[in-house]
Amino acid sequence: MDHILHPTKKDKKRDDSKDRDSRKEKKHGLTIRPALMSKDREAAKKSGLASPGLKAFAPGKFEMIMESPPAILHGSINYSSGALISGRLKLNVEDPTGELRLTDFKMVLEAVTTTKKPVSKDCKDCSTKHETLKEWKFLSEAKTFQKGRLPATTQSQVGSISYAFTVEAHTANGEKLTLVHPLQVWRAMFPGSEKTSIRIFPPTHLTGKVTMPTVVHPIGKFPVTMLLSGVVEKKAESTTRWRLKKMMWRIEENSKVKSTPCEKHKHKAPEGKAIQHTESKQLGNDELKGGWKTDFDTHGGEITLEFEASLATKPVHKATCDVDSQSGLEVRHNLVIELIVAEEFVPNKNTNLITPTGAARVLRMSFNLVVTERGGMAISWDDETPPMYENVPPSPPGYGNPDKTAGVSERATMEDYTGPDFEYVDLEMLPNRDPDQPPVYRQRDPADINVGLPMRDETNPRDSFEAGPSHTRQRLGGFRLDDLEAEPQNAVHRHESVSSNTEDAVDYGEGTTQ
Repeated sequence: MDHILHPTKKDKKRDDSKDRDSRKEKKHGLTIRPALMSKDREAAKKSGLASPGLKAFAPGKFEMIMESPPAILHGSINYSSGALISGRLKLNVEDPTGELRLTDFKMVLEAVTTTKKPVSKDCKDCSTKHETLKEWKFLSEAKTFQKGRLPATTQSQVGSISYAFTVEAHTANGEKLTLVHPLQVWRAMFPGSEKTSIRIFPPTHLTGKVTMPTVVHPIGKFPVTMLLSGVVEKKAESTTRWRLKKMMWRIEENSKVKSTPCEKHKHKAPEGKAIQHTESKQLGNDELKGGWKTDFDTHGGEITLEFEASLATKPVHKATCDVDSQSGLEVRHNLVIELIVAEEFVPNKNTNLITPTGAARVLRMSFNLVVTERGGMAISWDDETPPMYENVPPSPPGYGNPDKTAGVSERATMEDYTGPDFEYVDLEMLPNRDPDQPPVYRQRDPADINVGLPMRDETNPRDSFEAGPSHTRQRLGGFRLDDLEAEPQNAVHRHESVSSNTEDAVDYGEGTTQ
């Protein structure tokens, strides 16, 4: 009766329950959003992205280059000798300053075992096991890496650069074992096309054009070609021209080094900075007083000269290859050419009347030389190594597939030949008494070609023997097959004569003995 007498109360309860449910839904809806936002923030912090517009900057990047194919262990554990793997670990310095300081640098080879049914579902230690197989420690203390290349082994007049392997060990008795093995590091630059340089000498119209190789070597000669143009200046009544009197060349080696003081001797350097020392010496040199071609008839006039230069014209000349080290050692070379030209006056009415004006000039030109070691027949190691496992090209083309449903290039079939018979000429070798002479052949008589043992018919082999007298038998050495199968006549006559005289006659043709 309550639901009849008090219908409003029950409706209120229903409304209250609906309001509670809606409040709970609203409450749950409000609590979910902050959780999602906090997760996004944590993920953004872990990824290093503070905002979508900013990206994390890495000062360096490691790169692993494997040089060997996959490691294959051949044989069982007791008999296998293992597998060799080789690779390179490369550190790329990407910091804008060109330097990267590392406090720890190591590499570990580990075996990772993972189980899909761990003891504790949410425990990483239960599901994953790490086993260290090999560990390499490359740094024992902090070190700064600079972006650049290693300089070659250098022995110059202001400094040197050398490399060596140093091994140090200690015994159980406290004794120290050491080994220093020097390592020579060379650098060979690849030669390219010839280099051409132009020099202008104002206020005159003289222009020098020199062609020489891009790289030269400490030992040996290299060609140099020079063309001096603008040596003739024509006027209305006279012509002024320059004549080459003498040419000199030399190669200079300029070395400089920066000496950085240690902590104890910083007071000896101004402001504690490095002191730079520079020194120059002359290597190969020579002078020429002739041997060039002069042409005053062409427009502007030309003087052509070719000579061979060398860094070691004397045994005492020992050149050092070019070096530019970040440690402060630098070695450069220059080719200096000096031309002495004299001015002449020639009237246009009488060109044979040549009068020196007494004016002379020294034209000096300097060109940079790249001095490097000879590469010889060798090439870079990454060009001579065999291809990597992943770089091996596909296998050679196969011999085909007999399946006719395959493509044309993959189909290979074999069929019987049904064409006409091939022409065949049977040749017979004639006897030759002289063994030094080549053999002589002649065509065999067609009647003698089929002489030999009889061939049975493939359809019915017995027909060839049961055909009777009308069947043609082949001959073998002039005998028929019937003659070969027949009993010898001599044996028959001997058997008849012996049997007629004695009752116990013996047929010796059977091959028996008493």
